[in-house]
Amino acid sequence: MIRTLLFGLSLFALLLLAGCGASSPTLATIGDEQFTLHDFEKAYMKNNGVWDTCARSSIEDRQRFLDLVVKFKLKVKEARAIGLEKDSAVVSEMESYNVSVAQSYMLEKEVVEPGIQQLYNRKKEEVRASHILFRIPPSASPADTAAIYERAIKAIAQIPTTPFDSLAVRYSEDPGAKINHGDLGFFTGGRMVPDFEDACFSLKPGEYTKVPIRSQYGYHIIKVTARQPNPGSVRISHILLRFNDSSSDTDSVRDTVWMLYQKLKSGTPFAEVVQKYSQDPGSVERDGDIGLYERERIPPNIADIFYRLQVDSISEPIRFNYGYHIFKLTEKKPVPPLAEIQQDLKTQYQQVRYQYEYNRYVQGLKARYKVAIDSAAVNRLIVSIDTTQYAGTEKWKDTLTSEMMGTTLISSTDHPLKTKDFVEKVTTNNENSATRLNRSNIWMLMNKLADGVALEAYARLATERHPILGQLLQEYKDGILLYRIEQDEVWKKVMVNDSLLREYYSTYKENYRWPERVNFAEIYTLTDSMANAAYWKVQYGENFQEVAKEYTNRASYQEKGGEWGFQPFTMNELSRKASTMAKDSVTAPFRYEAGWSILKTLAFDSSHVKSFEEATPEIAGAYQEAASKQREQEWVELLKKKFPVTIKKELLPEAFKGKRVETQ
Repeated sequence: MIRTLLFGLSLFALLLLAGCGASSPTLATIGDEQFTLHDFEKAYMKNNGVWDTCARSSIEDRQRFLDLVVKFKLKVKEARAIGLEKDSAVVSEMESYNVSVAQSYMLEKEVVEPGIQQLYNRKKEEVRASHILFRIPPSASPADTAAIYERAIKAIAQIPTTPFDSLAVRYSEDPGAKINHGDLGFFTGGRMVPDFEDACFSLKPGEYTKVPIRSQYGYHIIKVTARQPNPGSVRISHILLRFNDSSSDTDSVRDTVWMLYQKLKSGTPFAEVVQKYSQDPGSVERDGDIGLYERERIPPNIADIFYRLQVDSISEPIRFNYGYHIFKLTEKKPVPPLAEIQQDLKTQYQQVRYQYEYNRYVQGLKARYKVAIDSAAVNRLIVSIDTTQYAGTEKWKDTLTSEMMGTTLISSTDHPLKTKDFVEKVTTNNENSATRLNRSNIWMLMNKLADGVALEAYARLATERHPILGQLLQEYKDGILLYRIEQDEVWKKVMVNDSLLREYYSTYKENYRWPERVNFAEIYTLTDSMANAAYWKVQYGENFQEVAKEYTNRASYQEKGGEWGFQPFTMNELSRKASTMAKDSVTAPFRYEAGWSILKTLAFDSSHVKSFEEATPEIAGAYQEAASKQREQEWVELLKKKFPVTIKKELLPEAFKGKRVETQ
């Protein structure tokens, strides 16, 4: 609960305050703590943007920010002074938060960021590989899988004496192998499944895998035939001449396209030929441009042609089964810097590699901490509970004995997980609420918790590897202390009662006024025929509101006879229209929203001060806010006496004039 409420605090943005700054002049002293100009710059940047923006800030803005910082530090000092950081609720909150945040932080720093960097490094290089695939059916038994592995081993043994492409044609179960002889062309990082890609990037040209590589498709034998820097992408324009449906005019199309090629070689502008002859309507309006292409997205034989061309040069006519193309290379773009494509790379990484690398990371941690599931204990747990129950219904745990609750389900060199821990984690995680506690789901949950045991153990050491994480956790703790101390010293000490509110009302009642208002009734129908029928009844003397009860389709307005009550003139189109009408006058049907409306103006109310009863909801909020501000000011003044504050305002103009500071 504390965590949920804390993030709603507007002051929480101020918690990201830097420490350390020995070589910087002291801007403020709060008790025994020094806050330097360097600290101020780092804190200000974290809350107000980049260095250049901060350098343009006004002295008044800097002063306001410094005042907030001082107040924050005074309050946190007081919280520590009275021992709030030892409060059981704070300790519990921090223990839970430390582990969860440390896990997220270390996964980002130790899995995601290195993974993105590796993906980018591989994007800067092209690998050309051939493979032989031995498929493993989903239903394959261990014996079947072993037999397939042996077939692959025997094929590998033939590589030194038999051309790889011949082996691919003979053995590969990749449907394309009969045509491409196993050649996959050039590709970069992120294009192949992780196991296959890792093997390819571990080989030099001419090398092959000495053991089969397992992927989701089966066993692969891989040979890398080339590696080279990625030349980037190419922008291509084309001229297309199609064969007719019967392909009876291939000679004529061939002769025409070669004639166009000669015209181009003689200097005729490419765009002019496109406009007159190209039969690709989608690209004609762009003078033949068909976009940017990376090599790996183009068939190898065509890619070789594109990448041999120089900018603004054209290819000879190339025949396809539907016609002839003449291509023109209009631009070459190198691989962009990492910063330009980082977000796209992160998305691709999350899609194609993260789960693979996460699993490998967790498996390593499980080995490190000797995490093991006790199958016998889990099976005893399963027979001890009603497996028709859902995790979200806590009564399923009522059948567990105290002995069972103390049983270790997952052992570890760090913190073993017992049944009572399993119960707590399953019942407090909303993601599990709809999970039926049958045998397969309990094992699924147990495997996830085993991963969690390993991650939590490693997360407890995360601040040793990542000092900045320690700062973040301390900032969060300060935020909890700030929230708690403000609750105790401000909000709980603000008295609100009827007499105080009436006194406040008598002072500020002019601030609480009704605007000019109009009361009107409406008949709302979905069709004009129903609207006309209702209007006819009103015109012939029937009571408007009785007709509204019979005809109006607006939800909850039938029993009120269509009456809206007093509304400000400007509330909506209906109130604006009613405010211009005479009292008791009725409109003809008019279009409104998805139907038809008829209005009758019932009464007007001039602007006037609200009564105390009418203004109470607004007064209560305003009074509490004002009283809280006053209480806070009084409290802060007391804190300044307890923790003396000195500020050198003359240093504020010097901020952001020196060397830029880095924020983390």
